Amino acid sequence: MLSEIIKLLTSEEFIKAAVFPGITFVMLYALFTVWYERKLLARVALRIGPLHVGKIAGVFQLIADAVKLLTKEVIVPSKSYRLLFVASPIIGGFTPLLIFPFIPFGENWIIYPSNVSLLLVFAVVAVSPIPFLVAAWASRSKYPFIGMLRFGFQLFAYEVPLFLAMIPVAMVAGSLDLKAIVLAQEKFPFILILPFSFIVFLTSSIAEVERIPFDIPTAEQELVAGWTTEYSGVLLEFIQLGAYLKADALAIITSILFLGGWSGPNIPFIPLELQQPFWLMLKSLILLSFILFLRGVYPRITIDRLLDLGWRMLIPLALLNIFIAALLVVYVL
Repeated sequence: MLSEIIKLLTSEEFIKAAVFPGITFVMLYALFTVWYERKLLARVALRIGPLHVGKIAGVFQLIADAVKLLTKEVIVPSKSYRLLFVASPIIGGFTPLLIFPFIPFGENWIIYPSNVSLLLVFAVVAVSPIPFLVAAWASRSKYPFIGMLRFGFQLFAYEVPLFLAMIPVAMVAGSLDLKAIVLAQEKFPFILILPFSFIVFLTSSIAEVERIPFDIPTAEQELVAGWTTEYSGVLLEFIQLGAYLKADALAIITSILFLGGWSGPNIPFIPLELQQPFWLMLKSLILLSFILFLRGVYPRITIDRLLDLGWRMLIPLALLNIFIAALLVVYVL
């Protein structure tokens, strides 16, 4: 029995699921994203950012903040639907974790290979907002309710363009497998031939994670904290965890779909299996920096402009790129 347990713990499948690119890496990367955002925005605002908690650039400030939220009282409104109020943020916080098993960080760095991994990723992304909509409804409070309505409008504005932007990639690559999509970009990344899809997908991804300028459902200056107003303590921590996990996942997926994934110049004396995750994470970090940078330099747009952007600009651009991709597949590729 002991030998079987040791064999399981040392198996390649378990190491991938538990260490890299599994749960340990994903959670550490989410923590890094929080720290990196604070440091990046501090530089934008000519500040220092986290400094005192931890000897190196305030790295332990994350742990201090996590402990603070964990020790705070969880206040459940008396008129709320208690079970849904408590369960929804927990489910929503961990749902983005289901994206990572389908993401290939290299030819051999994938937890769950699938011929339709692109569809599986989109399925998780599409259902991930549902627990948070339920959480807002379960609060039975006016600010969460208004935030929920805005959340619904935002879903209408970006979900369709997000899906349409994936179609040209699958058409040109001839596959719904994320690994095959990366291999199809060995000569050149798809951003060169599908630039409109890249713009649409990246813009829709920013709206998906409610980052500025698309933080309309949680507008602090207007709705206190929007649909998260009634949440505190560990439940609020789960909500924040889900947001950062999804932001990390979408940055990596954008790199895979349009920037060649793990493709990159060969680095001497470093094994190829280590180079591939490095190039993918470097590309995704550049995209993530852009997404986080917007918070420091761009104002929030209004809901009417969001709908106008989604339906009058993003969808036509995505449809145009589908037409271009069809021409490329028939006459060029």
